[in-house]
Amino acid sequence: MDGTIAVCRSQGGLPLPQLDKARDLFALHLPCELPELRRVYLRLALQYHPDKRPEAERTAATQLFQAIAAVYEELRQADTSGGDFGAPAPRVKSRVAAAAELGDLEELRRLLEELPSRANEEDDLGIVPLMFAAAGGCIAAADMLLEFGADVHARNPIGWSVLVYAALANNAAMVHFLVERGAKVSDNDLILTAFTGNPAGLQPLCKHYSGSVGDMRTDQSKKSLLYLAVEGMCFLKHSAEQHAACVDICLKHGVPVDAREPKHGRTCLQDYVADVRWKTRAFENSRAHMEVLEQLCMYGANVTAEDNAGQSALSIASDMGLDRVRQALFAYT
Repeated sequence: MDGTIAVCRSQGGLPLPQLDKARDLFALHLPCELPELRRVYLRLALQYHPDKRPEAERTAATQLFQAIAAVYEELRQADTSGGDFGAPAPRVKSRVAAAAELGDLEELRRLLEELPSRANEEDDLGIVPLMFAAAGGCIAAADMLLEFGADVHARNPIGWSVLVYAALANNAAMVHFLVERGAKVSDNDLILTAFTGNPAGLQPLCKHYSGSVGDMRTDQSKKSLLYLAVEGMCFLKHSAEQHAACVDICLKHGVPVDAREPKHGRTCLQDYVADVRWKTRAFENSRAHMEVLEQLCMYGANVTAEDNAGQSALSIASDMGLDRVRQALFAYT
């Protein structure tokens, strides 16, 4: 690790005193590759949480805890194995949060029996343990938290539900479980999951949505779920294939392919073709992006329909010099 990792520093700019020890702990658990990095971080954070230490040892324990988080961030940034370490680091502000996400049922029960109110304990960003459990995917941990009074309808300060944490972790089983325990699928749940390319989470959300997936629109832009899934193909929060699977789910749930957003009068096909990343990221060489283009057309997208500025998907492709896209669209004129 020494040759590839920069020196971590605290927020004040000073080297973390326990950094070498934290690196040794990670090296012990990760001698070769990093596929289990997230879970190793959670185990270490739970094991070395400063709340577990006597008061006389609390300062050193806190330093080590901070160093563990810093080394996790080092490894996450340095990883080249192709794992999804671009997501935000798991937040560990309490032992119950770490135990819930890790699925350490013995420790979780001990903590809850010691103080049942921990089931709804918020961290400094308003995240509750059930959200950590939903992200971690351990249904038994989520069930235990609910047993101790956790609120299945809890939301964080920006309105994210417990269901979102399960869906963004692509955990269909957790989504089904939470719905069975009373969680209700909201428009926001669908929006976030479709845009960020989480098909295994999106499918059960669509199944359990009480309204019409095809009729759902965002509050301000009035975009359809398909529109958002297609936009996600250009932002690429996950792999192109995962985003393409979300597009497929939307189409199969009857979201109209030619629904327009009112501001510019564009369909998702027009917006898709107009994205500058077709050029900057060479999407014409991406099989998944070209297949989504074809799929939209096969589902009936109108390639010559004009937006408020008089531009069609076909004319946009021509203006942008997207020859392969233009040829594909021309076949559906």
